[in-house]
Amino acid sequence: MNLYLIDGNSYFYRAFHAIRGLTNSKGFPTNAIYGFTNMIMKIIREKKPDAVAIAFDSPQPTERHRIYEEYKAQRPETPNDLILQIPYIKEIINAFNISSFEMPGYEADDIIGTIAKKAASQGVTVFILSGDKDMMQIVDGGIKIYDPMKDIIIDEKYVIERFGVPPERLPEIMAITGDTVDNIPGVKGIGEKTAKELLSKAGSLDELMDHPEKTTSERLRKMIADNIENIKLSKILATIDTNIPIDISLQDMIIKEPDWPALLPLFTEFEFKSLIKLAPSKGREPRGQYRAITDREDLKRLLG
Repeated sequence: MNLYLIDGNSYFYRAFHAIRGLTNSKGFPTNAIYGFTNMIMKIIREKKPDAVAIAFDSPQPTERHRIYEEYKAQRPETPNDLILQIPYIKEIINAFNISSFEMPGYEADDIIGTIAKKAASQGVTVFILSGDKDMMQIVDGGIKIYDPMKDIIIDEKYVIERFGVPPERLPEIMAITGDTVDNIPGVKGIGEKTAKELLSKAGSLDELMDHPEKTTSERLRKMIADNIENIKLSKILATIDTNIPIDISLQDMIIKEPDWPALLPLFTEFEFKSLIKLAPSKGREPRGQYRAITDREDLKRLLG
């Protein structure tokens, strides 16, 4: 059995920015709804997963925000045109009978990480749809990353070749480099290549912090020594929590037939003609009572 896990926030942002200016005839923005729906349908059609689940970020502050007020603070406000569409995206997900998860105080990454670990422990092959490097830390024998933008599968070998450490130690790299996307500080001026070399020589992040004097470059030695607290904080911020209190049912995540009577009114309202055509013909039948005209006399009576 294979399970595909999707970061809902990442997907609807991507959909919103990929398609510009799409509205229905009433002027309601539909670009994110249309793009998101097509992305989900493409995954189901092309990858043929046995099961799918989608996770969303909580609107409430997380533990990361509590310990570091500037966490993700640089991100721009969510565009109003996207805010208007999010409830309908979630409604469409429900109508597709796809499991979705959102927990107060937790990020989608933590939800996905926890579900992935639980599912993999039950023998499920898990694919996480993401292009974000922080998700690579939970890759193992049963968990892989599928990057839909590059159309590549990221496994343990890929992570080790790129970062020089096994996936579970990726937060050590990010503790040094930081992450501009999430506003994780790290050590300004040190990139992936240098961080990889530092950890390779030191053996571990703890050893590097305990003995920065062993660093051969005086400049790097000072950078590490001056940023010990930033490094410790950054490692905490970069580490995905794979033990959040969430119950999962693999049975509930198995792909099911969409609820077309629920989907069609939405597709009609948003004027998604191409998606309406995908519905089974019986799902497109108008409501009312009908009978077939089978002979000429019946036709005459009908025409009066």
